[in-house]
Formats: sequence, C-alpha cells, structure tokens
Amino acid sequence: MYDPITKIYLLYYDDLYRFLVTRYPNPDHIDDIIQNTFLEALRHMDSFKGDSSIKTWLFGIAKHQLYRSLRKNKLQLPLDVSSEAELAAHTDFSDKVLAEQIMERLNRLDPPHRDIMRLRLLHGLSFKEIAQWTDRTETYCRVNFYRMKEKLRKEYGEDEHM
Repeated sequence: MYDPITKIYLLYYDDLYRFLVTRYPNPDHIDDIIQNTFLEALRHMDSFKGDSSIKTWLFGIAKHQLYRSLRKNKLQLPLDVSSEAELAAHTDFSDKVLAEQIMERLNRLDPPHRDIMRLRLLHGLSFKEIAQWTDRTETYCRVNFYRMKEKLRKEYGEDEHM
C-alpha cells in the first residue's frame, strides 16, 4: 500500500490546491508551492507536536510557502479582484456608489489596516484567519478592524450593515 507521507499527500493535496489557487495570482506555480509545503513538512516532521491536526499544520506551512513565493516573485495577495466584483453585483445603484466610495477609502488605508478590512469584509475571514494571513495577533486584527469600521461609519454615516 502507501507509506504515511503518500497517504497524507493524497488526502490533503486537493484541499491545499483549492486553498492556494484562490490566493496566488499564477496558478502555474501552485504545484511548486504544494511540493515545497510537503518537503518542508518532511524536513520538520519531528517538530509536529500534535497540538493541531495534520491538516492545520500543513496549511500553516502552505501559508508560509505562499508568502515566500509571493515575496520571491515580488507579487501581492490578490485581495480585491473577485470580491469587489461580487460586492458590486449584489447591490443596487445607490449601494454601489457607497460601496465604491468605501472601497476607495479602504484603498487609501495603510497596508495592515487595508488588508484586515478587506479580509474581513470582502472575504469573510475570521480574526484568527486574518491574524495568520497578516502575521499579526488576533487581538491586533480585531481591535484595528473595529477602529477602522467606526472611523468609516463616522465618515459615511451610521450604517449597521458593516
């Protein structure tokens, strides 16, 4: 039959692929990132303590491999392309104008704040997931999200939909 690492590879490859393909601008490099993820996992198998599932551990490694590849290729996370289009498609005209104004405002934020707001509002990630993506603490992400949200509410009026 299969050795344990082959079983893990077969079990989690599709999940890792789906996770990475939505976050990396060049789908041709996804297999390389997955290969590097499993190589890194093999190298550090002795450091796996079992505090989380193997899947969670692999996704953490994949996230770091993703960041490494983005930095190496001087790319950025595609945080806005499909989600902004989805946001515009699900609103009426007046909401679209307000959404465009808010998106313009979000684009002017400093990178950590902009990323936190986009990941939360457009991608619906939890603060824990946002913290992992931004390499910040969960508390930092939560506090800064609410501060920026309140700031936007004051600028654009009281809208409870945010």
